[in-house]
Amino acid sequence: MATFTQLASGNWRVQVRRKTRYVAETFRRRKDGEEWALEMERNIDRNGSPRPRALRNIRAFGDLIDLHDEDSVATPEPTEPSS
Repeated sequence: MATFTQLASGNWRVQVRRKTRYVAETFRRRKDGEEWALEMERNIDRNGSPRPRALRNIRAFGDLIDLHDEDSVATPEPTEPSS
């Protein structure tokens, strides 16, 4: 769910917290913020990251950790052979 806060400047601060992810952005119009928040929530639900997987580049150590977390969830644990 997104949180909308109107700043003293008249701009809107939009915060999205979903599945332990947090992203925030500032917009001049609330409607722009609502559209952005909906897109971020959908991206998080689809691939666990606020950014679309195809467009994401690793630029910081945190991005590398996020990628590792996604890969470890997507990879099943090996099972021991039955004897």
